Amino acid sequence: MEMLFLKILNMSITAGYVILAVLIIRLLLKRFPKKYSYFLWSVVLFRLVCPVSFSSIFSIFQLRLFDMTTAQREGQRALNYIPMELGNMESANITTGIPIMNSMINETLPEPNLQSSVSPMEKWILIGTILWCIGIAVLLAYSVITYIRLNRRVATAIRLKDNIFESDKIRSPFIFGIFRPRIFIPFGLSEREQDYILRHEEYHLKRKDHLIKLISFGVLIVYWFNPLVWIAFAMMSKDMEMSCDEKVLSETSEDLKREYSNSLLSFAANRRIPVASPLAFGESSIKERIKNVLRFKKPGKGVTVTAIAICALAAAACAANPAKESTDIPEELYGIYSFEKRLYSHGFIQYIPNESYKEYYAFTEDSFVIANESGDRHEIPVSYEKTELDEQIYKDLIGDYGYIPGISKYKKRYQYKLTSESGEDDYRLFFLDDEVWLAKLFGNNEIWYINKIKKLRDGLLTEFKLEADKQQAEDNREYDEEFSMIGTKEGVEEFLALIKDSTITYENDSSNSISLCYNITPENIKKRSGYSVFKFDISCASFLLYDGEVYPMGEWFGGWGVTSMALCDMNGDGLKELYFTFSFGSGLHRSQVAYFDPKIKQVITFEYAQFSEDMIVTNNQNGGLSLYTADISNMKSPVDFEMRKDKFISDIVYKNGEITLTTKAKYGSP
Repeated sequence: MEMLFLKILNMSITAGYVILAVLIIRLLLKRFPKKYSYFLWSVVLFRLVCPVSFSSIFSIFQLRLFDMTTAQREGQRALNYIPMELGNMESANITTGIPIMNSMINETLPEPNLQSSVSPMEKWILIGTILWCIGIAVLLAYSVITYIRLNRRVATAIRLKDNIFESDKIRSPFIFGIFRPRIFIPFGLSEREQDYILRHEEYHLKRKDHLIKLISFGVLIVYWFNPLVWIAFAMMSKDMEMSCDEKVLSETSEDLKREYSNSLLSFAANRRIPVASPLAFGESSIKERIKNVLRFKKPGKGVTVTAIAICALAAAACAANPAKESTDIPEELYGIYSFEKRLYSHGFIQYIPNESYKEYYAFTEDSFVIANESGDRHEIPVSYEKTELDEQIYKDLIGDYGYIPGISKYKKRYQYKLTSESGEDDYRLFFLDDEVWLAKLFGNNEIWYINKIKKLRDGLLTEFKLEADKQQAEDNREYDEEFSMIGTKEGVEEFLALIKDSTITYENDSSNSISLCYNITPENIKKRSGYSVFKFDISCASFLLYDGEVYPMGEWFGGWGVTSMALCDMNGDGLKELYFTFSFGSGLHRSQVAYFDPKIKQVITFEYAQFSEDMIVTNNQNGGLSLYTADISNMKSPVDFEMRKDKFISDIVYKNGEITLTTKAKYGSP
């Protein structure tokens, strides 16, 4: 029964969108004969009773508002927003067909309880099924009761002729019965009034409206929980009645309008027939019907053709499911791509590449190539398989190891599985609208990381050649083995003017500040940032000038002050931090590493300290930063020397929202 309830929910969502579409189209047809609006409700009925449909590019679900990629995962002919296995899923996930609503709804779903044998969703589905059944039972009981009461009321009716009966217990006409329907009218109607009233009711019978009303009410009972279905039932009933009114007026004189309206008004004042009875229906929506009668005019051929065309197009668009995209692998897949941004990393990954990281990817008909700017290249023979990217399957691949980049907002979602010769799915390509993500998998099909990549070159490749960023390569080579500090006088006067009134004073520098202060900013940092670093020759006091403000850089008394520098956007906020090492202490010489965060404009020092040795911070081949012990050589002055790296200490990484060192030690060995 729970599966049937979920199937009804799925059909209800589709029908809800179609009802809204019909209501909008109905407004466009406001001045047209109501038989055309009445016809459109047949599409709603089709959606409510038939779980499958044909697919077409001419569908309301092709509108940009919708994304039925996930809803069509069970096949082209059915739309399933709520998975049949929802109660057994580790992470409850549904789709509404409208991406902007998916995340809001899924966030409200209960979290799985791993300690319980019954998931919270299973409980909610069971409760929903029970309430659904209770609602059906109540409406069925109401229908039976109204039928019995009405049958008693007309038991004394007298046959006028054929299937037409008069009764003194009723005040308005109606039809009662299924297989042998009877028309009941009140006593006292004039011959002229009887004529057009019976014309109206007989036209109902001719169109089998009594059966349509019964079927529609039965559907309403099943979908009682959907307010849009109640609205559709009410609007359909109005259109049914008004179309019969128009039929009567089209076959008689227009002079009948006022008299016909008066009869409707008198019936409304005396009506005692239950509105929602499936086996009897009479006069309803009197106010709208009177307005429609008074403004009725026989339609011309142009109006008829236009209305038929609108209805035919609307019915086709509402009845069709969206057309699914071809799963053929397009030529556009093949080409060269470059790394753009890291979107997700498994919790075990310590190093997070920044946006300056250089890596390139080539996709050919039978291989996948990864290469970096250093010339390292790894080629993997692969085959491609294109499938839809189901949101729940995607979440299952992520696991519970960190932030999940959402995909609900994307309209088009599909993936390519890159299967190597060993048969393992090591990589996957996610195509999300105009974005491309590359995911690396490991272990039990869990995602290790996701990189956003961008295409550089199209077409099938006969050779794979990368043009590296020369300036970046030169910068990295500069830091590979050594760091050179060479002080200049560039910007010194401006810097000193900024600190002229500062409370910071240096006894050894005060005699001639201009001659003793130097700009020690490396050329590559000058080119790639707004940082300027200044250092005093005697005291080794070091300062950063950034955005018009001066910031002290670490300690310096008894040491060399700032000794090395490097740039990196480690936290991925789009601003490059300035990392630097500095040394201090005459009795116990120590060296530490720190960085300036331009977003919060603060210098943050790592706890780790190296005793008796200096340190150097350098770019590494992965585009990140590493920390080494270092020897100072060719010392001409504290602003003119060279450093050469020695022993590896640690990488600098961004992990759990914090920039940190991979080493767990607090101090290096003296």
